[in-house]
Amino acid sequence: MKNEDLATTRFESATRHIPSIGLLGLALGSVLASATLMALGRKQAALFVGQWAPTVVAFAIYNKIVKTFSAPYDEEQRVKHGDHASVIKSADELRRQENLRPLS
Repeated sequence: MKNEDLATTRFESATRHIPSIGLLGLALGSVLASATLMALGRKQAALFVGQWAPTVVAFAIYNKIVKTFSAPYDEEQRVKHGDHASVIKSADELRRQENLRPLS
């Protein structure tokens, strides 16, 4: 990612391929496993496993934000990924966009 350190860039590059539905399924599985353990009378294990769900959901949200709002590296990547311009634009980029707009 642009404007990030090497560790963050590597982490986000590795995790962007994880589908969000898989993470949500993992969270739901944690809730179901916790309920099953509680029904079997294993309260400590149920509480332990049940606490995984919010952590996995938080990771899923972070992952979705990174995939959706990460700034492209360059113009070629921006065009390749559906014209999602970065939220923070340089003055040069703003001028270039103004020059490319058709006159009404």
